[in-house]
Amino acid sequence: MAEVKIHTVINSRYQVFDRSGSLPFSIVFGLCRRSSEDTDPRPLRLNTAKSILDVPYALSHKLLILREHDTESKRETEVDVGQLGESDSEEQSELLLPSPVGRTENWKKSLSKYQYHINPSSKLASFFKPGKKYAISNKAGGDLGGKGSTYAEQADPKKEQGKPSTSSENLKLVSSRADGRASFTVVPSLPWPPKVQTRMQRCRSEGGDITDDDKGNATLLEITVLNTGNEAITVQTRGRQRFLVPRGPMEAEEDFPPEDPRPRIIDTKTPAPAASIQVVDTATGTTVRGTTKPGVCGLYQKHDPRPKLELLVTLKPGEPLIRHVDVSRLLADLPDGSYGLRMEPRGMWWCIGSCEDFKAEGEDRVPYHLYSAIIPPFMLECEDVVELQVENGVAS
Repeated sequence: MAEVKIHTVINSRYQVFDRSGSLPFSIVFGLCRRSSEDTDPRPLRLNTAKSILDVPYALSHKLLILREHDTESKRETEVDVGQLGESDSEEQSELLLPSPVGRTENWKKSLSKYQYHINPSSKLASFFKPGKKYAISNKAGGDLGGKGSTYAEQADPKKEQGKPSTSSENLKLVSSRADGRASFTVVPSLPWPPKVQTRMQRCRSEGGDITDDDKGNATLLEITVLNTGNEAITVQTRGRQRFLVPRGPMEAEEDFPPEDPRPRIIDTKTPAPAASIQVVDTATGTTVRGTTKPGVCGLYQKHDPRPKLELLVTLKPGEPLIRHVDVSRLLADLPDGSYGLRMEPRGMWWCIGSCEDFKAEGEDRVPYHLYSAIIPPFMLECEDVVELQVENGVAS
């Protein structure tokens, strides 16, 4: 039986396991063929059943190890999960690993990704105790399982749909290198922000006419956020944001950069529309001007992580928050035509309460008892698309 070495990376989708199930939890894998001895040009088809990707099976058969962290001794002890039986997961049954032959890009961009969802009501989840911290990991040189994994022949264009045929050669997969570990803390439940309604439209006067800025033909958007709950909620609109973000095998997902400091569109000081508004060609549906990406985070000295009050905005129940934002620069240099302005979703740190109450406590930051970074973000998002006709770089 031929042996194939696989570089294996493991992580947790979130850094907390929510026993209430409101925040879905997965173990995230990244697998890559990068051994210099791997010279077969064919893709490898990994059978996920009874493999390292089948987490209950893998833990029962020591392909993976579950450890519990003891906060007092600062040590980890292995958790004996016994025989969990075969997985009842509805995840995909196969994972395709491309050959390293001819690869030109960095191996990190060639990871084949896989997620195993853990249901809070499953037998595996019964080992996760609230308040405890756990880690799931594997080891270099360990068996990856997946009996029946084979090479897949290159797709034959003459065959229907070009489906690859399967080689009869069975393979033994081993971990050449094991990176990362799926660490998480178990919580009974998580707080969730109240519901809000967000609308975006071309700024109009009371008579219904389009308004222009006093300084010229500036195009203004009116953005309205209405707190439909019964409690005041305070959100952070700029500065380093700390909340739960989904992660891939090695880092946070591209759409959720950690501690994203870009100003949100409702910020009073620097709304920075280029960081939130996409410009779409309505004729083709393609994005012609995407949002600006956050810069590289520098190193920060240890400091108080609580947001300063000057970075916060309070949304009171039933009182709409209205912002007028100049988007003229987004339209400059565009060819004449019809375009749509669309808001890209952005997460914000949040807490219950108002800035007025926080100031009364005599500090310039959020009170200690209200601050937590182990929370889902308040999502500022809107389904409205503002359509504009642009001529000579100006909306008419």
